[in-house]
Amino acid sequence: MKLALDGYVLRFPRTGIVNYGFAIAQWYLERLGRENFRILVGDRNVTADEIRTFLDAGDVVPIFEDHRSTLLERIRQKFSGNAFLKYMPGLGSAVNDATRGCDVYHCTDWFFEPSRHAKINAITMFDLTTTLFPQYHEELNITKERMKLRRAADYDFVFCISSATRDDLLRHSAVKPERAIVNYIDTDPIFNQFPYVSRDDLLKKFKVPDGHRYILSVSTIEPRKNFIGVLEAFKRFLEINPDAPYVLLCVGMWGWCNDDLNEYLRQYEFADRLIFTGFVDLEDLPSLYHHADCFMYLSFYEGFGLPILEAMKSHCPVICSNTSSMPEVVGDAGIQVTPDDAQETAEAIASIVSSPAKAEEMRSAGFARSAKFSWNNHVDVLMQTYENAL
Repeated sequence: MKLALDGYVLRFPRTGIVNYGFAIAQWYLERLGRENFRILVGDRNVTADEIRTFLDAGDVVPIFEDHRSTLLERIRQKFSGNAFLKYMPGLGSAVNDATRGCDVYHCTDWFFEPSRHAKINAITMFDLTTTLFPQYHEELNITKERMKLRRAADYDFVFCISSATRDDLLRHSAVKPERAIVNYIDTDPIFNQFPYVSRDDLLKKFKVPDGHRYILSVSTIEPRKNFIGVLEAFKRFLEINPDAPYVLLCVGMWGWCNDDLNEYLRQYEFADRLIFTGFVDLEDLPSLYHHADCFMYLSFYEGFGLPILEAMKSHCPVICSNTSSMPEVVGDAGIQVTPDDAQETAEAIASIVSSPAKAEEMRSAGFARSAKFSWNNHVDVLMQTYENAL
């Protein structure tokens, strides 16, 4: 079996979908061997050094290099007014050319046109956030995801990273139920490695004031992640517990559509208790989770909720939203809350930080639950699906 993988996401900094693409690329290489595995990219511009090193040693095809769109594609690009067609002209013919001789084409995100040459076309669907919450996204991403959702019905198999995503997909697309397969994902392998950085060194590195402990938030800062809800819950916790020696450590890149958040922050009473780290290297994340007294993840909607699993693997108590896929991930191992109920979340925080016994119980329960998710199982599902269909 020869397989081609959509690797366009590998150009970006290492967050959710990028980590997924890199993980399965490494697993495919291990299972198939270099001679039977090809990665399709836009060009050779890559942000992460380790991904660049990986790509330099493999069969990598920059699909737009020396590629000429078909006449029909050029006409559509000129007259459709479609922002994505201008961003990625000639995508369909480029995918077709790059997948000659391949038995399977697996789309992970951007290169969503199925291959006419592959015997099997498969696609991974992460979420339907642009369909359900378009107000939280920019035009290019909405257009891309709308086109991908329409195209999903043309794939032989659609792998969904949670049951919630599968349910959303079946409600909002023409994909047949028998083609939609739930296939849970896992974290980067770094979350399986020990030991952690010492607490003192970590607090110093991220400038947590002496005598303080921290509550952790990890996400790209954009409206769907409900960062205002996180800040409201933390504020309510401090109002109820004025002597609590806590700061909120906010880890993640600043995203988009944050005008309301910026205005909110200008009036925030506890701004001196907030620490914004920006993007953090992957190697720091396990220790950041591990030494946190608890982790808050109050997103309005997720296709999976990978930071929840990262926290559980790092022995960190989890408070997360009771919506979409998040209950599937956390199960009974964390505290589920209504994402916009600051009082409920503040009480959940207090219940953990005031009880070392409860915190330790949650750390153990979360770590035990995290064993439910593994890349080996994920890739087994992919490979068995392909082998049964060929």
